[in-house]
Amino acid sequence: MKSDMMLAAMQLAAERDLPLPSVVGVVEEAIASAYKRDAADEGTDLSVKLDANTGEVTINLVLHVVDYVDEEGPPGQVMFDEARQMSPEAEVGGSIVVGDLEFTPHRIASRATSQFLKQRLRAAERQIVFDQYADKQGEMISAPVRRIESNRDRPADTRPTVIVDLGKADAYLPDVEQPDTERYRPGMDLKYFVVRVSSPSDENDDRPEIIVSRSHPDLLRRLMESEVPEIKSGLVEIKRIARDPGVRSKVAVSSNRRDVDPIGACVGLRGIRVQNVVTELMGEKIDILEWSEDINTYITNALSPASVDKVTLLQGDSAEVVVPDSAYSLAIGRGGENVNLAARLTGTYIDIKMSSQYAEEQLLLQRQLEEAETEARAAEQAKAEEEAKAAAVAEAAEAEVVAEVEEVPEAIAVVEEAVDEIPVAEVSVEEEVAEVEAPEPEAPVEPPAPKIFMPSGPLTQVQAPPEEEPAAEDESDADLALELEELEEQIRELEVKEQERLEAAREAQERADLDQFINSDEIWAVPGELEDEEDDASSGLKFAEDIAGFRDSDSERAPRRGSGRRGGPRSSRR
Repeated sequence: MKSDMMLAAMQLAAERDLPLPSVVGVVEEAIASAYKRDAADEGTDLSVKLDANTGEVTINLVLHVVDYVDEEGPPGQVMFDEARQMSPEAEVGGSIVVGDLEFTPHRIASRATSQFLKQRLRAAERQIVFDQYADKQGEMISAPVRRIESNRDRPADTRPTVIVDLGKADAYLPDVEQPDTERYRPGMDLKYFVVRVSSPSDENDDRPEIIVSRSHPDLLRRLMESEVPEIKSGLVEIKRIARDPGVRSKVAVSSNRRDVDPIGACVGLRGIRVQNVVTELMGEKIDILEWSEDINTYITNALSPASVDKVTLLQGDSAEVVVPDSAYSLAIGRGGENVNLAARLTGTYIDIKMSSQYAEEQLLLQRQLEEAETEARAAEQAKAEEEAKAAAVAEAAEAEVVAEVEEVPEAIAVVEEAVDEIPVAEVSVEEEVAEVEAPEPEAPVEPPAPKIFMPSGPLTQVQAPPEEEPAAEDESDADLALELEELEEQIRELEVKEQERLEAAREAQERADLDQFINSDEIWAVPGELEDEEDDASSGLKFAEDIAGFRDSDSERAPRRGSGRRGGPRSSRR
């Protein structure tokens, strides 16, 4: 015969429609909680076992073996050394039974124990509901409306929450999941999409356990799967859904077999299949169209029932669509409903234009292109004229540079003639170099004046004879130095002119390269015999050496009319 405790557990399980093992576990927790509140058993831990067959209750005292005692931990902690003395099988992290208590039913009859038992039973019920509906998240369920909450504190622009009867639990249809066109009353049997199922650990009075929706796009998907066998079997596939809840929806479908019409399969014979879906959604219009990999065709199908003349893809996710003037309002839809659903379905921004408007824009664009081409041709012609002028200027500069280059040989010839007319000094170059390199003689040191001592008279000083004045510089040397200075001055003037000519030629070349991009090799073409002289930075010095060589050769041909500079008198230049 079963005990009263076991009979009470069986009655609770039957009333609450709970499994008996769950109720037995709750009763064991309630008995343990009641005994732990007793001061005599404070600081100990208990384990309660209710035998489901006999109904006998066994209460054992339990100690938990630990390395160190944690004051904030559970009661009944004991160190490992002490536990070994009590039981040789004690291990850290385990527990040992050190005694038992007599079960007295009156100790669990308190109000606190009863409240604890009720809480545990409600938690068990929530766990059962969660286990039952957790796998239904993302699925469609059918249930009647139990009641509509009347919350006076809710905002005026929100609708009341609808409570749906699921049998063992209640589901909640909040305001954000309700279409604006639907109205509910208790007893209405509707289909819902399960959005979320809360776990028992998230228990909160302000948050429902099961949230359902009537506006979710997947509700339309589940309804079509239930009405169209081809979708459920996989012959027809729903690619995308764009939904304005309670007003209108667009569904893009495709077939995995060529012999199956996806639109016809979804519509059904005389439209019976799609009509059942429309009835379930309380009159919401549904457009079924064929999905296509070609974006132009896909956009054309998405704008149905309006006809489309042309689709032009623009930069980014946008497209320009041209429709007949008579189909413009149909393509836009009431309040832009049709084009908005098509844009959401295709994932592009759609700009719809009438054919007449598009023709005017194309005509205006053509005029603008013609004007732009005219301006471009005028600009090219002006540029060609400027290039011609620049070429003429470059040619003039080139001719001027060539003329200046041609004048150089004439100037050199004039200088050579002037050099030939200069008489050559009779003194050889070696003597002149020796004269230049020879150091000047030092001034003779004046000897002290001799003093003559007279034997019979006073000391007197005899004055030295006056020094002889140096001979005046030979006039011929002065004339030769003057002529050499004049020759060097002429050579420097020629070098300065040559440098100015080269600088002017360089500036002309830079102007030609910057303005007209004329090849500098054509401008700076000079006679071949002058190229080496222009590139040589020491041309002036070589010219002076040539003159010296000319002078030496001339002096060798002329008879020497005098001895060396220091050996005898020089002849003066005539």
